[in-house]
Amino acid sequence: MKGVWLFVFFMAVLVSFKPVMGVEFYTEEDYKKIFFQEIQSRLSKVYPKLSLERFSVEPREAKVIKGMPYQVKFLGRPGLGFNTVILVFFKDGKEAFRVRLWGYVESNVSVAVVAKPLEKGEVITKNHLVFQKKPLSRLPKDVVLEEKEALGKEVRTSLKPNVVLRKSFLNEPLLVKRGQEVLIIGKGRGFLVKTKGKALQDGRKGEVIKVRNLTSNKEVLGRVISTNEIEVML
Repeated sequence: MKGVWLFVFFMAVLVSFKPVMGVEFYTEEDYKKIFFQEIQSRLSKVYPKLSLERFSVEPREAKVIKGMPYQVKFLGRPGLGFNTVILVFFKDGKEAFRVRLWGYVESNVSVAVVAKPLEKGEVITKNHLVFQKKPLSRLPKDVVLEEKEALGKEVRTSLKPNVVLRKSFLNEPLLVKRGQEVLIIGKGRGFLVKTKGKALQDGRKGEVIKVRNLTSNKEVLGRVISTNEIEVML
C-alpha cells in the first residue's frame, strides 16, 4: 500500500510540472550577456577594452521564458561606471513585465605616469614617462593616453613620480621670448610683407602677443607661428 501512495505522489509531482517541462528561462548569465552586448554596441568604438566588474538583476526570482520579445531601455546615457538597463518583455504585443539590469563598466587602458620628478617649466622627454594600466572610470577626463600628447611640452607645475599625467598639467613650450628679435610676416590679399621686429611678450605657438615693428617703431599684435616668426594680418 505504501508503494502505491509513493507512486501516486510521484505522478502528482510530474503533472504539476508538466506545463513548464522543456521550457527554458533566462538565467543571470543570460542577462549579463545581454547587458554587456548592449554596452559594447554603444561604447566599444570609444572604449575598445571594456570589462564588466559588477552585475545584478532585479527581481532575482523573475522567471522569463527565453524567446520572449523585449525592448532595451537605458536609464541615462551609457558610459563607464554605473549603468542601468531595463528589459521590457512583451506577450501578445503587450508589455508583460520588466527586469532591471545593473552593472559597473570599466575600461583599463594605458595612461602616462610621471617616472621621475619634473620641475615647473621643464620640458617632458621620453625619460620622464612610463605607461601603466589604469581604470579609466576612476581617472580625470583629460589624462594623457599617448606619448605624442606630452613629449616636448612644458609642465605648468612641479610633478612627483607616480602622478598620472593630465593635459591640464601641460603647456606648449615657449617659442618666442620677450626681447627676442623676430620676423614679422604681414599677409594680405595677394601680397606678403616681411620685416624685423622685437617681441614684447613671451609666446607659445598659436598665441597672440605684442611685437614692435623695428622699421616703423609701432606696436602690433601678431600670432606666434614658429620660434622666430610672428604673423600679422594686414
